[in-house]
Amino acid sequence: MGDERNRGLVTFKTADETQQIPLGRLVDGITDFLAHFVHPSLVDHSFIEIVGEGNGERRFARLLDAVGYGDDADGFFQALLARLGEKDGSGSITIGSVSLPHLLLMAVLEELLPGAQFISIKTIEQLERVTNITVADDERADMQEVLETYPVRLSMHTVRQMRISKHVAYQYMPFIEELDKVGHTNTWIGQFHQGLLEQMYANRVIFLLNMSCPVYCRFCFRKHKDSRNEANPAEPDVLSAVDHVRNSPAVKEIVVTGGDPFMSRRNMACTIDNLAEVAHVRTLRLATRSVAYYPDLFLGEDGVYLNWLKEKHLALQQKGKRMEVATHFIHPDEVSPQSLAIINELVRNGITVYIQTPFLKDCNDQGPELVRLFSLLRGAGAEMHYIYIPCSPIHGNSIYWSPISSGISIASYLRAHLSDRAIPSICTATPIGKIDWFSSGWAVEPVADNDNLIWIRTPYTPDYFKSFAPLTSELDNIRVNAEGTIDIQYFARIGDDSLFIGSLPAAEQIGDSTDGAPPSTRKLITEDCSLVEHSVVKTGSPRLSRPHETRVELTLEAGDAEFDYINGDECITDIVIADETEPVTRLDQVTSLVKRAAQIPWVNSVRIRSLMFNHAPERFTRAVIEKLAGLNRISLVGPLRLEIETRFYQAAEVTEDHARLVRSLNNRGIVVYSNTPLISGLNDSAEAIHQLSFGLRQTGIEFHHLYVAGLPQQDKYNGAQPVGMRTLVDIASTVRREGSGREVPRYIISTTLGEVDYGLSSSFIIEGDAVWVRLLPYNLTYFQRMAADFAWPDEVRVGDDGIPVVRVQGLAGTGNFTLV
Repeated sequence: MGDERNRGLVTFKTADETQQIPLGRLVDGITDFLAHFVHPSLVDHSFIEIVGEGNGERRFARLLDAVGYGDDADGFFQALLARLGEKDGSGSITIGSVSLPHLLLMAVLEELLPGAQFISIKTIEQLERVTNITVADDERADMQEVLETYPVRLSMHTVRQMRISKHVAYQYMPFIEELDKVGHTNTWIGQFHQGLLEQMYANRVIFLLNMSCPVYCRFCFRKHKDSRNEANPAEPDVLSAVDHVRNSPAVKEIVVTGGDPFMSRRNMACTIDNLAEVAHVRTLRLATRSVAYYPDLFLGEDGVYLNWLKEKHLALQQKGKRMEVATHFIHPDEVSPQSLAIINELVRNGITVYIQTPFLKDCNDQGPELVRLFSLLRGAGAEMHYIYIPCSPIHGNSIYWSPISSGISIASYLRAHLSDRAIPSICTATPIGKIDWFSSGWAVEPVADNDNLIWIRTPYTPDYFKSFAPLTSELDNIRVNAEGTIDIQYFARIGDDSLFIGSLPAAEQIGDSTDGAPPSTRKLITEDCSLVEHSVVKTGSPRLSRPHETRVELTLEAGDAEFDYINGDECITDIVIADETEPVTRLDQVTSLVKRAAQIPWVNSVRIRSLMFNHAPERFTRAVIEKLAGLNRISLVGPLRLEIETRFYQAAEVTEDHARLVRSLNNRGIVVYSNTPLISGLNDSAEAIHQLSFGLRQTGIEFHHLYVAGLPQQDKYNGAQPVGMRTLVDIASTVRREGSGREVPRYIISTTLGEVDYGLSSSFIIEGDAVWVRLLPYNLTYFQRMAADFAWPDEVRVGDDGIPVVRVQGLAGTGNFTLV
């Protein structure tokens, strides 16, 4: 390769210009990629088999052989650059018979189209030159109107991505359909709006620190020029907003957004420094999409902005507060080594990064692309928060819209094929607040005489808004239903009329009796919930259970046979270590298991199930924490995350000792989460779960699953006193209404065939006092892929559609209303 680096120039010709690129630069770029990024977490196995092992030069030599160019690097790059010069985002690139990985092509484009600037597009000619497209003559006038109505801005990072990904181009390229006026002018500007401050919820507010972004998403609800061209606030505006928060003790969290707030470091510093002095503020959530589309904002100047953020995070911790970074990713083609590096660095230093994903028709609405996206981001250390369905129903967005039913069906696909720790909530942002589908909200019925509107039940009440947005009661698109919450008209198509489930009546609950003394939490903690979960298929080992396609659970005694099983199935991404003996007291064996897991390329997470974390946090000494930190591999290539799974039942169990411990673990990139079962008479009330979710949030523990039925403890204690479905709706509504969106758990039913989301990836059949659950994610093929000899257990019914139906103990229907 040394001779080739000194050999001449390669021509790169696009629709608008011709460049001469030094061959050596291209060779260096591709060999660097091949040396560092050829791993199953980033590229396909077929490509790994082609380039094999070794350094970048050896792998490049094998690639040249495979594509038919032998020692002719010049010929290979001439062919590749000819293809790249034609690219406008459509299709993949194949040389010879080898499909070249997206990330490899990006490495080449970084040499061909260098730079980190962002570009505001004002004319069609500029658009054509920058994006390598041609606008048809009969569309040029309309396209110019689009540019003038909905501003276009691109970063060089997105320009490179758009050349080779139609899914990225779809998000940022203007299109003449944006002139379609169907939909709203604006979906939301906050129920309360004062200067840069907006408020939609009693416990949190939004600071709009900057009105522009480095890149403009075409589906953004602030896409109109009137929003893009608003004057940016100044420090006095920030201080005024801080004063409002200081005088509003109910406000616990601040969402700092824009535009992109990171484009104004002065406003950001003023915000963080002054909110740090407001005692009742606990969390600052900093929202930016630059992690995905303009990573140089954080990585430029030797990462000065990242280092600044880490310093501010530590300063906030000293005040008992936490910092989180919220970002959007929509399609796996957006995930770059740069974006993964930013997430890695933040999480390793204790700053949570969470992902929100708008659901876009013809982009990420099929399922497999979301599994790939969320798996990549989870490996990097991010937490998945929301999928927003549907895309914002505003002018110019109609090509992105899909019916509600499409988003609902995705929930079942993700539940079947994705780690439970990577599944986001399915959420809709209504004009008065968010709902979580089939727990805190649902579709009630169509709006009469308007095919574009549906009634959605929300968890909000008229009284809720009185303290901060009394004018909400005057809206003409709401009504108060029989249970006392607000239904609101929402611009969407349902797609499947069976998803209209009517209103919850103000009727007597069934199954909510709490006669008898509930078990103590100490008794519950010392019971069998630390053991390995039930296996949905036979594994041939008592030391290995498989409760899901992506997850196995191991005892401390697991050995060669168990790891041979994991090595034999690339669907397994998560290992849970669980044992009758508390795993944290046997760190030598835990270390051995984690090191073996690290040798399996497709495993990206190991979790330790520790009940001792709840009742004996002092056992997590500094030495234990450092040992665990050494096992946590948050990295760009081949990550292996370490997490702690624990169990809290009531808010009173959560202490300041837990908060200190969680901070220490978080600052080493280790997440702690709680899986909590509802127990009759103990915590099966809206107030109990709201207080628990609030306590966990303040402590830094993620409230992952709230099990509504199906765990052995629930079968034992809830059978005689089943939890009513009305109770579950009340719990979900209260947590959503009164808490932070970051407090909301997933509502889960555990069964012998796996877990399902309450009402979302499940539906119910009520037969007298018996509740049967249809498990929508699963069918016979699903289980036989894990175990060829699998057959339905005797207690399982199977519908005509092949969906299994199982009976669930400890759950009761509510009158004629069930989520069917």
